[in-house]
Amino acid sequence: MNNKKILIVTHQFLPHVSPRTTRWKIIIDDLIERGNQVTILTGTPPDDSVKNYDILYFGNKKISSTISSIRKDANNNAQNTAIKNFVYNSLKKLYRFLFKTFSWPDYAMFWAFTIYKNKKKIPKNYDYIFSVSLPFTSHLCGSILSKHSSDWIMDIGDPFSLKKDSPENNKFLYSFINSYFEKKYYTKCKRIIFTHYESLLFHQEYFNLDPKKLIIGHPISKIDLNKISSSEKYNYSDVPVNIGYFGIFTEGIREPTNYLNSICKDSEIDFHHYWYINNESKKYFISYLNNKQHTFKNLVPRTEAIDLMINKMHILLSIGNKNTYQLPSKVIEYISLGKPVLHFAEISNDPMYKFENLFNNLKIINSNTQKEDIQKFLQSFQLQTVKLNIDNFENNFSSKSIIENLNSSLHDK
Repeated sequence: MNNKKILIVTHQFLPHVSPRTTRWKIIIDDLIERGNQVTILTGTPPDDSVKNYDILYFGNKKISSTISSIRKDANNNAQNTAIKNFVYNSLKKLYRFLFKTFSWPDYAMFWAFTIYKNKKKIPKNYDYIFSVSLPFTSHLCGSILSKHSSDWIMDIGDPFSLKKDSPENNKFLYSFINSYFEKKYYTKCKRIIFTHYESLLFHQEYFNLDPKKLIIGHPISKIDLNKISSSEKYNYSDVPVNIGYFGIFTEGIREPTNYLNSICKDSEIDFHHYWYINNESKKYFISYLNNKQHTFKNLVPRTEAIDLMINKMHILLSIGNKNTYQLPSKVIEYISLGKPVLHFAEISNDPMYKFENLFNNLKIINSNTQKEDIQKFLQSFQLQTVKLNIDNFENNFSSKSIIENLNSSLHDK
């Protein structure tokens, strides 16, 4: 895929930071380096962080900035009065109730109207259109604009109509329409990218998809040799052993309960956990809030989080999902830093098991893992015998691997 004109349709892009915006910044940078002309159509108000990209923004900056400001204030619990916290939490619950109950396909529904209204302002001579979820509204917009290019390619984050827990909309109202349009879009597009084999197979069997259309594009991260070098220089012999978790928990999908009841049950173990989580995730830690072996912090910006991971933590913790069709992208970023990574598998067929032998800085644990196993894993870093296999990483979790898989598929017609 070289010297092509490409439109990326993604409701979320920088400066908003999420696994999907991080993924697509890396892919877009790679596409541009290959000589492609890339335009990003987004509903995220641009700022100076995207001044070097060709951005087509359609949306309401005032509404977006107001919502972002309320979200930011709502997360500053420590700085808010009790009344403010009550108001912000009430507004958040009302917002979620209204959108979860009535919106279709999801909270970004109004962006689809904006794109439809302005579609004549968008050029029609693209070689490829990529639509990116989450949210699924991006694929609705990709369908609206599909005649603006030769080929439409869908990049699927989490499942949409097949999502059992924490659905994107009211499944009681929209279950049929969800499946109908998802099937329609899969039939209409040229190629479909899934994050891993289990997700691909899950969708292929349910929607009876043509296997020639389907591509695996794993979660990705960008290798930085300076960061790896800093990770290798960390003093892993210091005590206590600092274990860091960075992210959120979602009920029914990713929860820390089994990890806490197994790995953390031994109060004698010299581990100190740092949980960088949102306020909603703290409900799982009620009995640990005053525990000296656990420190709770708010979520921090990505650059600050990476600095903490490299320079303050012995081990980075990932907790797996309770299903096989969602793969946490955070564990891939952890691995790319060269730090020791513990991935707690909730299920026996966790998709990460197939990658464990590729990286000696990754250890998959479960409820039966003993503290001695973790200490032995850490000892290899104390002895400086562990090196990240960069070739294995690039072959599996890079933008290069996605683009080359896509090129191979598109030329195999």
